[in-house]
Amino acid sequence: MKFTDKQIKSLKAKEKRYIVTSDEDARGVGRLQVRVYPTGVKKFRVQYFTAGKRKTISIGTYGAITLAEARTEYNKISEKLLNDIDPQLQAKEEKIQKEILETQKTLKQMVDDFYVYINENWADTTINRSILILNRNLLPYISDELLPYDFDIDQVREIIYRVYNRGAQEQARLLRSIIMSLFKFAIDFDNSPERFKKPNVYGVKVNPVRDISFKTPQNVGDRWLDENEIYKLWHATDIPLHTHNYLKLSLCLAGQRVMELYHAKAEDFNIDKEKTFTIPQSRIKIKKRGDHLLPISHLAEPIIKSLILNRGATGYIFPHRDKADQPAHISTLRMATQRWCKKNDFKLFSPRDIRRTCKTLMGKAGITKVERDILQQHDKGDVSTLHYDRYDYIKEKQIAMNTWTKYLCAILKSPKKPTQT
Repeated sequence: MKFTDKQIKSLKAKEKRYIVTSDEDARGVGRLQVRVYPTGVKKFRVQYFTAGKRKTISIGTYGAITLAEARTEYNKISEKLLNDIDPQLQAKEEKIQKEILETQKTLKQMVDDFYVYINENWADTTINRSILILNRNLLPYISDELLPYDFDIDQVREIIYRVYNRGAQEQARLLRSIIMSLFKFAIDFDNSPERFKKPNVYGVKVNPVRDISFKTPQNVGDRWLDENEIYKLWHATDIPLHTHNYLKLSLCLAGQRVMELYHAKAEDFNIDKEKTFTIPQSRIKIKKRGDHLLPISHLAEPIIKSLILNRGATGYIFPHRDKADQPAHISTLRMATQRWCKKNDFKLFSPRDIRRTCKTLMGKAGITKVERDILQQHDKGDVSTLHYDRYDYIKEKQIAMNTWTKYLCAILKSPKKPTQT
């Protein structure tokens, strides 16, 4: 049958759909067909054979397109068949490529997604440092159109060594580590089970930072305060009030991470009933373990009450001097500590060294490493801890805290020979 508009219009709907094939077309270039549905709808399609298999490809609905337009599309398909191109397969590939182009993100967009990811999974101090380093050392040197998979090892080396060659070796090491994490995030995302058979968003197959390595001297801290230094520090009368209160409270609370304590709010402390200090997950470095609960000792209680009494407008116990609704900067704490050390010919230390001090002296007090790790929330990477252990260990923490408080009190009375329990 040679298709004409009159003939197509005359095709009647039947109980079941049926197909009418044009007989005017040559072999090997496909056949134009009309499929008639019980509803009366008529659709153009082309039937062809490739590798011995019958295939069809839809052109459009009669009425939405004319017979002439259908013939034009048929001629295009016939030309592909003459050139051994499977039009159905080509259409699928074109659809996939279109989806890829619509889904594909640029490197700068990938960085934005990475920021969202780390804000949900990393500690605030690490987040802020990482964003600052990438904003300063990566983003200004890449184009808006650069795709993640086009960012090769040579470009990464240029970015890293720009920092390295200006003498900032430690920052170069951090930059390398952060870019490594950035691309690991992209690879993990595209290869996640929920993305199976979906177009890649970033298209990164290999981490370009993987083969870039250089050694830089890392600042491995070894400073800790001995008993005599703790005695002098505690009883000093010339340390700024907030700085002194922080240092003493940090000692009392077994050396928690600086930001986790320095950015605490009054609401984190339960003084009246449980006598506990809760470090919320949002402020914790190791977020996967949830909130960190600590017992408050009789030595810490009066310091906490005083800080709560003088808290900032939004509850921070160490408020910013000029902005009461914000926490004080950690740099202020560090500089005040260093000034006091220099003034008193005291061996320099930083607030973070209190953590190492407590870790060391708690060992001398007879507290086991496991108990010290529990108090200081040192991460455990085993499967049972990561996925199943949600016990808060408050009883064990209380026993260890009592032992530490007793030892610390002995130091504050006489640093010479504190009693070991």
